[in-house]
Amino acid sequence: MSQPITRRGFLGLALAAGAATLAACTSSSDSSSDSTSATSSSAEATSGNDASRVVVLNTGQLDNMLLLGILPVGAAKAKGADLIPEFISERFGSEFDLSTIKDCGVRANPDMEAIAALKPTLICANDRTDEAILEQLRKIATVVTGSGGGENWKEDFVTIADAVGKKSDAETLLKEFEESCKTWGESLGDKAPTVSFLRTKDDAFQIFGAQSMAGIVAADCLLNRPESQQFTDKAGKELSAEQLEEADADWLFYAVQDGANDPTTTSTWSTLKAVQDKHVVEVDYDAWYVNASYLSATIIRDGLKEHIGS
Repeated sequence: MSQPITRRGFLGLALAAGAATLAACTSSSDSSSDSTSATSSSAEATSGNDASRVVVLNTGQLDNMLLLGILPVGAAKAKGADLIPEFISERFGSEFDLSTIKDCGVRANPDMEAIAALKPTLICANDRTDEAILEQLRKIATVVTGSGGGENWKEDFVTIADAVGKKSDAETLLKEFEESCKTWGESLGDKAPTVSFLRTKDDAFQIFGAQSMAGIVAADCLLNRPESQQFTDKAGKELSAEQLEEADADWLFYAVQDGANDPTTTSTWSTLKAVQDKHVVEVDYDAWYVNASYLSATIIRDGLKEHIGS
């Protein structure tokens, strides 16, 4: 019933236009070019921060830095996740030696000794980090914080880009992303379908509302959401197996965490209209529903376009 998205089929093209734009931006400014390096050996960033040894501790920051041309010396990971998710390796593995990035523990409780040992010049965190942890980090190096969460992915991209002297590059990429989404959405016209976003995490099913990473990308693409997923007070809402009808829509994009319950095995699954219409797509769990970055946004946009069409 489901149609898995094969990342290798389109991930190589996902950021092609953006990468070309970024290359043009960086080549047009010596100061901007000097602030990035594939070997983490850059000089002073144009913002005044030394971007030569960057540590990233929160969602989206790793691949956003790589997109900006900076290879972090260290990174923290989500609980139960790989330090370098597969979709990031596929996108950036040929450009950077990702094996040099040191493991700095989990995001909620990063390894201070490991971070200090890296002698970072800049640490990227977010405002949701415990204040006691932020205070410890500030004793090690300059700390820049974003807001965190998928709903803030655009603002957080600009924040860390600004910290390394790449704000205009990030703003250009975001503008082009939004324009590409709008162009495709307008091409659908009255045919724009409703789209549903569902994941399983631990023992719970969760749908995503308007203020989620996927929800924001869908809005940029002028796609409609089912009534059950138009909430804005939180990113996601948990469902029981019996409530899975709230995940129904014209198209359903779902992901299953390793070891978690699979919605396709529930009795409700076969009753969903999206399932009956064969408009169900299994997607990458990390890229769609864990990470919050420019790369994730392009993966979501391209996945929507690939399956919904025009």
